[in-house]
This record gives sequence, C-alpha cells and structure tokens, in this order.
Amino acid sequence: MGKYLLRRILQMIPVVLGATLLVYALVFALPGDPVKAMFGDKPVNEAVAAQIRAEYNLDKPFIIQYLLFLKNAFTLDFGQTFAGQPVIAEIGRAFPVTIKLALMAFVFEAVFGVVFGIISGLKKGKWYDSVILIVSLLLISVPTFVTGFAGQYFLGVQWSLIPVTVSADTTFGEMLFPAMVLGSVSMAYIIRLTRSEVSSNIAEDYVRTARAKGMSNGSVMLRHVLRNSLIPVVTYLGQDLGALMGGAMITEQIFNIHGVGFLTYQSILKGEGNLVVSIVTILLLVFVICNLVVDMLYAALDPRIRYE
Repeated sequence: MGKYLLRRILQMIPVVLGATLLVYALVFALPGDPVKAMFGDKPVNEAVAAQIRAEYNLDKPFIIQYLLFLKNAFTLDFGQTFAGQPVIAEIGRAFPVTIKLALMAFVFEAVFGVVFGIISGLKKGKWYDSVILIVSLLLISVPTFVTGFAGQYFLGVQWSLIPVTVSADTTFGEMLFPAMVLGSVSMAYIIRLTRSEVSSNIAEDYVRTARAKGMSNGSVMLRHVLRNSLIPVVTYLGQDLGALMGGAMITEQIFNIHGVGFLTYQSILKGEGNLVVSIVTILLLVFVICNLVVDMLYAALDPRIRYE
C-alpha cells in the first residue's frame, strides 16, 4: 500500500505543476493592466505604477514570475493581494464556506443518487423507473445556472420558500437549496450509474448461486449486488468531491455566497493572478487527496483488488 500511494503521489506532481503552469499562463495572457485596474478611472502616476509592478514582480518575464510563485508556494507563502492582504488569509476566509457548500451537495447527491439509482435498477421497466430516468435526464441536460436562476426566481422571489441570497452567516437553511443546485447534475449521473450497475449485477450467475444456496434476498443485495455495484459509484463520488469545490463558482455567484468560487471570479475581474493560481493550486491538492482516498476505499469494497 505504501509503495502504491508513493507512486500515485509522484504521478500527481507533474499534473499539479502542469495545471498551475497552464492557469498562470492564462491569467498572464489576460488583456489589460492589473495595476491600472486598481486605480479605476483615476489617473495613474507612472512612477507609482512601476513601483507596484516591481513589488509584485509584474515587471518580470512570465517564466520568472511562475518560478517565483512556485518557490514561495512550497513554503505556503502565496504573497499578498493588491489590497495588501495575505493571499492565504483571503483563501482561509473563503475556503470553509465552499467546503460547507460542497459537503452539503456531496451528501445530497450521494444519498439521493444512490437511493433512486437502486430503486430504478431493482424495478427496471416500471413506471417509477421511467420517471426517475426522465428527471435525471432533465437535470443533466439543463445547465446549473438555469436551474439556479429558475429556482431562485420561483422558490425565492415568487413563492418566498427559500432565501433569495445567502447571508454572511451561511446557515444550513440558507445553504440547502444552493447545495441541491450544485449537486443536482452529479446526482443525476449517480442515479444512472447506480441503476446500470445494479440492473447488470442482479442478473449475474453469483447472485443466482447465492439465492440457490438459501441466502435471503436482503443478504444477497447487501453482500453481493450492492457491494459490487457501488465500486464505480464510489469512484465517481470521490472524484466529484474535489470537482464540486472547483465547480462552485456559478452557484456561489447566483446566490451571493462568498466562497472560493466567488473569490476566484472577483480575482479574475481584478487581475489578481497570484490569488487565482493560489486558489487553483489548493483545489488541485484537494482533488488529489480525494483521489487517493478513493483508491484506498477500493480494497474495502472489493477484496480482489490488490496494491502492488
């Protein structure tokens, strides 16, 4: 296990470096001058602008800027924003909000996705199987921002059932509907994936053999069908937890949630390249950790899997 994890971590290093380099290049290529954007419509003194560029290494070539960023990132020193605030402090304020939103979305998609997927797989061809498939197809087809704006308008504005926006307190009640919006597409994929696995595994020979040996239907489902069916589902869920945190930008913008997605969007508008790349780097590390956890769960679900 130790050698396997070490090999996976070493394989992730070039992925993280390549991703950060790509994001840094995209931010560097954005049009406009971030220093002039700091002053808005006010005239900029060239001497002051040159001093700011030198302070933030904006006067150096792209590759030098990137190497300086990597050097400081190894010590968790991500520098300061143009407003003089430590980048790590800005991320630290936004990160717990996004973690809360992502975990609520994760629980929502995992519970409802697996439950409805099992129901649909066991009752394949029934009318509620068709209803579940149609609803999941609609959720996959409709973009998240459409679902969010539609729910916000009808449930929040017209019927006053949910808060229109989320306050700074980010209470459970305020975050519930945004979490459902964020996890809706993934839930639809989990429903269809679980349905497919359950319906195929239930027809396997080992299930018929277990029933012929006298095992109860509940034992067959728990020990054989569900255990084998959940392996690809766990794989998807483990990868999706990191993706939920990275994909929260649209949901956070719709509901005014001041998390990592909101901070990233505002940083792009302001030309805060250092802050954007720092956020992406941390999210990549979260995604890598989630993938490693999923790999370790394989052995618990399927004893046939061995790590070399």
